[in-house]
Amino acid sequence: MEIDVLDVVKLKDGREGTVVHKYHAGVLPQAYEIEFNDNTETIKENEIDKVLWRAKAH
Repeated sequence: MEIDVLDVVKLKDGREGTVVHKYHAGVLPQAYEIEFNDNTETIKENEIDKVLWRAKAH
């Protein structure tokens, strides 16, 4: 799944949030820092259901 910074995603648990940082895969699995209302959380790619909205490239 192609996910980038500022994309809005829906998690498998139903929450929706904005990707504010993309951690590059390496030894650890691909993960993203996602903002939900007033807090952020690190989420693994396999916890994301789909991209709801993609940020346009400038």
